[in-house]
Amino acid sequence: MTAAGDGLMLYVSPKGNDAWTGRSAALRSPGGLFATLERARDAVRNLKTKGLPAGGVTVELAAGTYELSRTFALGAEDSGEEGKPVVYRAKAGAEVRIVGGKMLSGLNPVTDAATLAKLEPSARGKVYQADLKAQGVTDYGSPGGGGLEVFFQDKPMHLSRWPKTGFIKITGLVGGNPVDVRGTKGDLNGDFMYEGDRPGRWTGEKDAWVHGYWFWDWAEQRHKVKSIDADKHILSVEPPYHNYGYRVGQWFYGYNLLSELSEPGEFYVDRDTGILYLYPTGPVAGARVEVSVLPTLVTMKDTSHITLRGMIFEAARGTAVSMSGGTKNLVAGCTLRNVGGWGVTVDGGTEHSVVGCDIYETGAGGISMGGGDRATLTPANHLADNNHVHHYARINRVYNPGITVYGVGCKITHNLVDNAPHMGMGFGGNNHVIEYNEIHSVCYESNDAGAIYTGRNWTMRGTVIRYNYLHHINGFQGAGCVGVYLDDQFSGTEIYGNLFYRVTRAAMIGGGRDCTIENNVFVECEPSTHVDARGLGWAAPGRETMENGLKEVPYKGELWAARYPKLVNILDDDPMAPKGNVIARNISIGGRWGDFEAAAKPLVTFTDNLVDADPHFVDAAHLDFRLKPDSPALKLGFKPLPIGKIGVYKSELRASWPVTSTPRDVPAPSKAQARRTGPPTVVKVARATAPPAVEGQNPAKAMVIEQGIRGEKVQPGSLAWIAYTNDRLFVAIDNRIDPSKPLRRGDAWGQDDAVEIAMQDLTAGKDAPIIVLRGFPSGSFQSSGEAGAPDAVVERAKQGVRYRARVIDAGRWTTEWQIPWASLGVDPAKHTRFALNLSVRKTADDSWVMWRGTGGCTWEVGNAGIIELAQ
Repeated sequence: MTAAGDGLMLYVSPKGNDAWTGRSAALRSPGGLFATLERARDAVRNLKTKGLPAGGVTVELAAGTYELSRTFALGAEDSGEEGKPVVYRAKAGAEVRIVGGKMLSGLNPVTDAATLAKLEPSARGKVYQADLKAQGVTDYGSPGGGGLEVFFQDKPMHLSRWPKTGFIKITGLVGGNPVDVRGTKGDLNGDFMYEGDRPGRWTGEKDAWVHGYWFWDWAEQRHKVKSIDADKHILSVEPPYHNYGYRVGQWFYGYNLLSELSEPGEFYVDRDTGILYLYPTGPVAGARVEVSVLPTLVTMKDTSHITLRGMIFEAARGTAVSMSGGTKNLVAGCTLRNVGGWGVTVDGGTEHSVVGCDIYETGAGGISMGGGDRATLTPANHLADNNHVHHYARINRVYNPGITVYGVGCKITHNLVDNAPHMGMGFGGNNHVIEYNEIHSVCYESNDAGAIYTGRNWTMRGTVIRYNYLHHINGFQGAGCVGVYLDDQFSGTEIYGNLFYRVTRAAMIGGGRDCTIENNVFVECEPSTHVDARGLGWAAPGRETMENGLKEVPYKGELWAARYPKLVNILDDDPMAPKGNVIARNISIGGRWGDFEAAAKPLVTFTDNLVDADPHFVDAAHLDFRLKPDSPALKLGFKPLPIGKIGVYKSELRASWPVTSTPRDVPAPSKAQARRTGPPTVVKVARATAPPAVEGQNPAKAMVIEQGIRGEKVQPGSLAWIAYTNDRLFVAIDNRIDPSKPLRRGDAWGQDDAVEIAMQDLTAGKDAPIIVLRGFPSGSFQSSGEAGAPDAVVERAKQGVRYRARVIDAGRWTTEWQIPWASLGVDPAKHTRFALNLSVRKTADDSWVMWRGTGGCTWEVGNAGIIELAQ
């Protein structure tokens, strides 16, 4: 890490003169301050021709705004040396702004009658305009990304949009190019129907755009609007279309709309005339109004031993500070904000550090660092330490983490990362350390996302995630995301000694191998742990991709074999199976312990976990989760967590102190917890002489299906009747739905209206397969292996089944099942006790309604109820 030296001083001030020598902090000729960073850089180059002085060179910047006319570029010739650094720093106590934008003047209220007519009546007289062309700004970029931004009093404004917050739902697809991803159906053509009438107002817009999560909750894209049919409520976008397509129920909003410029903080640029329209958040007189111009503020290519310290970097369209190559550069105590890309990026080189910075309101992520050599496992030794990264990914909402590392051997330590629509941290490669960080309030606009995320590789092993505090993380609309997310068979990662509080699916092994979840504390997590066997199911076709990853590294070579011995013979050891995972000495309290796919659970080693027993916290009511000396977890070998060391710390290199950050509120677990605290509900099933029917006499009273995932009451509810004979099980279900919204009659579970019967033969033991049958209003039904049943059992379960569905009216549809006992592999004379759940997917209310809420998947019958056959 390069720090300030005691060598030669050069001075810079906006009031200086580049014709002077820069040797004095006085404003006088000829020895006074330089006016620009470039002049100071050139002076350093000249000094280097004679050799850097002892202690190096420090360039001190006086208070003021340095409006760059071009990117400040540093190269190898600008480097310092070991013990002789080159330091660019703000004068102590001075506010130094390095700006890539243009300060605007000449803002006046809009008076043009035609323009006023396009605005909402409430906005007239409150919207101002400025002529960008007249002030030398002619490149406006695209609303699709990389475009001009506006900052009012140092706060970013946003392109005018509707709705102002939240989204519009897709209600239908015009069709033409259907797509089906494991039963999730949509269409690849960008023509869809929308809810409400508002988009009909946009037909006269010059350059309307939409931004949405079109198919998956974790993949967004911006589109230029091609056409809007206001009568049919159809919106069409310009290609290129979204890679995954579009589907009903997903969400978007419209933006870059003059007609929607109606609230403080919004702006719109007429790219034909060069007129900027903005609705200021305060008085215009004396306000600082700035537009971004430059793509990047500082580039450092092959530089070494250079420090940037204590400055504010702002108003670039892309990244603030970009490094590549070199060694031991340092960005310390800086504020990087109001840029369209990243705060700091580091690509290659060794031992670069970003320390003590405040990074916020970036269009993409905060800090990206990569380097090292995977073939030789040579570490880059880059460091991101003691930074506060927050309110980032303003523009590019997903896969732009607060901090991410790749390559080999980087460290992410003592950072605070919060308030982001998607990931908190990311990593890829080998042997990184992610420790003592606090992450909260991330993934708030996306689901199936990770606060700490990585995926899809057997070889990227050796990363340790330890002593971090993750809290208040539960996904878009509370639908759920993941704390530490090892996606799609990522392997060889250690999750140790972390504290998780109110996180959905806190620690997840997504089909990977040789991972450890050990010595963690999980409080009110839903669930605490998850392991699945996707490589043996829907992800099995991905084996080729995983094997290609093996080919990229010498995994059988001496070095790799010594470091990762379990990888050497992976292809001979059922590689798609989640083997070698260990879950040991964890504490789980107040939520739900685990989701373990049936095919994965026997392959996991569980050791000395303390689940649903009082761990004796010091003061859980005030979030003090330290353990008292008498904690039963300590007797199981649990090691106390260094909670006091987690997070940012006071330092002379910190940009600000104290650091404050308030978590977003997330719903507390319902008092009607899905996970039972008492015995399960047991229903006696009567022997019948005739099948039960929705309409008619039934041998038993109806079972009420009205619980949500956590056991909370959900309406409208449904009713069910169950009976049996010696050769068949009978199930009838009467479904009530919201009649104001159309019934979805497809056959995709989760996307269309449906019912599910899930059951497990308890007489056959705890490892008996869970059989899942699903029926749809269309009259089709499926047998599913999602709960881990073997393929042969899944196929047998649908044999001989009779299924009937009837749509009664707009608010009601019914199903009747006849299921042979032979198809279930059951002899009712011997097998009389079954774990069971009945579930209904109601798309009108976007709800999952169960007989007994499981807290997770509908088929988790161990958390549901029991039926017994009356003899």
